[in-house]
This record gives sequence, C-alpha cells and structure tokens, in this order.
Amino acid sequence: MSPLEIEQMQQDIAVHGARKGDFVRLGDTALVVRVEADDRELGNEVQIGFGKNLRDGIGMRSVSSSESCDVVVTNVLIIDALLGIRVSSIGIRAGRIHAIGRAGNPDTMDNIDVVVGSGSVIIPGEGLIATAGGIDTHVHAMTPRVCDAALASGVTTIIAQEFGPFWGVGVSSKWALEQAHNMYGAWPLNVGILGRAAGSTTSPLQEALAGGVCGFKIHEDTGAHPRTIDTTLNFADEHDIAVALHTDGLNEMLSVADTIDVIAGRAVHAFHVEGCGGGHSPDVLTMAGRENILASSTNPTLAYGINAADEHVAMIISAHGMNPELPSDVQMARNRVRNATMAAENRLHDMGVIPVTSSDALGMGRVDDTWRKTFAMASMFSDRAILDGSVAASEVIVENERVLRHVAKITINPALVHGLSHEVGAIKVGLMADIVLWPYSSFASKPNMIIKNGLPAWGVVGDPGATVANAQPLVIGPQFGAFGVTAEDLGVHFTNSDSEVSLSRRRSVSVRNTRTIRSSDMIRHGILGEIDVDPSGHVVTFNGQHITSDPQNAATLTRTYLI
Repeated sequence: MSPLEIEQMQQDIAVHGARKGDFVRLGDTALVVRVEADDRELGNEVQIGFGKNLRDGIGMRSVSSSESCDVVVTNVLIIDALLGIRVSSIGIRAGRIHAIGRAGNPDTMDNIDVVVGSGSVIIPGEGLIATAGGIDTHVHAMTPRVCDAALASGVTTIIAQEFGPFWGVGVSSKWALEQAHNMYGAWPLNVGILGRAAGSTTSPLQEALAGGVCGFKIHEDTGAHPRTIDTTLNFADEHDIAVALHTDGLNEMLSVADTIDVIAGRAVHAFHVEGCGGGHSPDVLTMAGRENILASSTNPTLAYGINAADEHVAMIISAHGMNPELPSDVQMARNRVRNATMAAENRLHDMGVIPVTSSDALGMGRVDDTWRKTFAMASMFSDRAILDGSVAASEVIVENERVLRHVAKITINPALVHGLSHEVGAIKVGLMADIVLWPYSSFASKPNMIIKNGLPAWGVVGDPGATVANAQPLVIGPQFGAFGVTAEDLGVHFTNSDSEVSLSRRRSVSVRNTRTIRSSDMIRHGILGEIDVDPSGHVVTFNGQHITSDPQNAATLTRTYLI
C-alpha cells in the first residue's frame, strides 16, 4: 500500500472503527481477531454529531421509541460466543436487546434492522468492542466494595456466598437472606446467593430455598461428606436449583473417585477444579472432562506463572483460618499447591475441557481479575511473536475461535451452568441489555462503559469541573445508573421458583434448567475425556497423553494498564 492509502485507511478506522476483514489486536495480548462480518452499508454508516447523518429524515426516523429504540449502540465490534465477531449496531428497548444489525432510518436506507428514532439515545461504538456482561459465579462478598470492583472490571452478574465479613460459604437463614437481598439492591448488579449445604437433612435447605437462594454450596470446611452431597443433590433435583461443590481436600471421608460415585451422574458445578483453591488432593482435576460435572477455575492460577505456587501457600493459610505458626497447617496448605496441575489446568482451558472461569473473590481470588486473567491465559497459547512485533501482517495467526472460546467462559457458559441464560450471558435479542464496551487497546483489562439493563451504570468518567466530559484525569466509577432507585431497578435478583421473599422494587427471576445441563451443552467447549493425575501430583494426562504448559514470567493485560 502507498503512504496515501495507509493514511486513508487509518483515517477510516479512526472514524468508523474496524470493517469486515480487518485484523484487531486485543490489548497488549498476542490475540488477533479478524472481523467476520460488517452489517453496515459502506459509506452510509450512521453517526451522531456535527455534520453527521443521524438527523430527522436522514438517519433518524420521526417515530416514538415504541417504533424504534430507547438506546442504540452504533458501529461497535461485537465479540460474542453465540454471535461471533462482527461490526454491528445494538438496539435496546425497555432494558432489553431489541435488535442487532444495520442501524438507521428504513424510510431512507435499505435493509435496516435497528430503527433509530428521533428520540433514541445514541452511544457511539466506533473503536470499541462490545461483549455481554461478565458473570462471576464464585464471589465471597466480604465487603460491599466487591460490588464496585466487579462492575468496574466488566462483571454485571455475581453469584455471592456472603454479605459481610463473616464465615459464610453459603447462607441458609431466611432472615439473613431477606436482609441480604435488600442490601444488594444498592448496586446496578444482578445477584444470586448460594445457600449453605452442610447437613444431612433437608430442613436447612428448605429454609434457604424459602429465603430466595439461587443454588447451594457444599464446602469442605463445613463437610463435603457423602450424606451431605447426596442429600443436597436429591433436593436440588426436586427443585431445579444448581449445586456448587468444593470437595474434601483432606480426603477425610472420600477420595475423588468416591465423590464422583456419590454424585452418580447428577449435574454439579465443581469449583476450582485444579485443586489449589480446595478439593481432593492431589487429583481433584480428574473431575473435569466428565459429562455431568461442570468444571470451573478460579483466577489466581490463571494464567499459570512462575510465582503462582509461592503466592498460594500464604493465600490458603489466610483464607481458611489456618495458623502459619503451626507446621501441620503449613504442610496442609503446601499439599494443595501443585505446579503440574496448574500447568495442565491452563492447557485444559485452551482445549475446551474446562468451560468456566470465576474469581473466588476474597476467598482466594480477585474479583476484578477474571476478565483479565481469562484472556492473559488465552494469550499464553497464541503466537508470542506478536508481542515483540516480529510477525509480518501476512503471517498473523487469526485467533477468532480461541477468543470466542474464552469469552464463553465468563459469559454464556456460567449463565448456562447456573440457570441464568434466559436473562443474561450473550448479546442476543430478548436478553437483558447487560453490555460491556471495551477500547480495542484495553480489551479485558479496562472497560470504557458498563451498560446495565440498557443504561450506563459504570464507566470512565472525566474531571466534572472541566468543559468537556473526557478531560483528564479519567477514572472508572459509577454513572447515573448507579444512583437512586434506578440502581435497584437495573439489577435482578436471581432466585428459585419456591422463594418466599418479596422485594419492594427489584425484579426476582427464578433460575431454570440447572439439573439437565451437561458439559456437552457448554458453548465452544464440551471436550470430554479421561484426566489422570499421578499420586505425587507431578504428572497429568488427558486420554493418556501428557498435558502441561510453560509458566509465564510476564503476564499480558497487567503492567501496560495498571500501576
């Protein structure tokens, strides 16, 4: 290309964003995607502003919002596990995604999918990537600030296990649950709460069900024993509610094979399946790759790095009430840390065996790291030559499938596992308009705007005393959707069909189809096979083949953006 052609192309990208066939590098990762489709008409893209075409009789139709859209995100690069990678516009009406496609005025333009009305609010999406809001299924909400950090990182739905600085791992008291539901209404965030499953009878489970939980948590600290597991799964099957399992790390009453036998083919979400976060030592990883066991990882072991093992010993001691002065406690903590299973876990994610990532926030994980760590892990397995600029444009490896697979881990797949996919998890017509907008240059690290139920709820804000909105310093913080009763209206409370909790404003939504979900239903995943961990924990195989990955000495999506 001539210098003039290059200059023209750069100007075009600056004005309109990427087009079909363009390559887009995601942040400072080694991940490069190629735009698969562009729904716009070349040369007739809608734009708002001085001298642009979003005017009455040109790009805008003079109709009410009932015949158009309340909000339109224009010309944005969508990266969605169901929709793929395409440039399009997203129309929102009454908080839900109403239409996706070419935006404009059907009276003056051809093939319009998203009608822009004279009163439609426009969010320009040029130069931005749109994903569905992140879903974090493993949050220990020990402080209210967890909700702020989750939103600021691009997470719009959390499955919580506490609501304060106490030993929770699930809550069963109906009174306490009623208070918690009201507390969470202060944030424009979808919230479900796990009830504690720690007994051999169903009465505590029944109380938690009436209290509005969206699932149950079995945890080794309160006993992941055969009777507890069987009782909880039987109860869950009767009431269509998810079960999350943190298995018996000390192998007190069960080996991993015993636990699998007790589960007996029923659906269960296996938390931090690598084992450093807890679970059968040294071989809990063998639970992954099975049809009925929906495996997930927590973010400290992603992407696998040279300091991962050292970091986890102190983390385990702090999170699990252990004493660093007791040699027995220190040894128990060290027994949970295995480089080989961490290395294999990352590889299994890339293969499509483990379908979900989460944080384990404040219980051995970082709530604002799940997007970042998920894509740092994806970058591990990409062409690292991208990072030093030594690859010619003609030699760039397109990573669309890898990127979409990793998007699925934090959006649609956790929604499927916990019965939320009828409301959230994808950029799809009919779902809640929970959308995160990311600059190309900081994808998965720093979002530009978090749209919650169709309204800006969190995002980049500039100096409020300046003459323009984007004056420095720029910080990520609450937008108007996070204030007043609107915050309560924008989020939903995920619950169960037998809940007796009645909220004053926030909408309650029952989870669905949690007992029939299987690993083969996981989007862009579903790879099944036999995982084996040798008794020393030093060798992991998948279908008889040794699997591992090299520890990273520098992670992407970190120092470029964070001090």
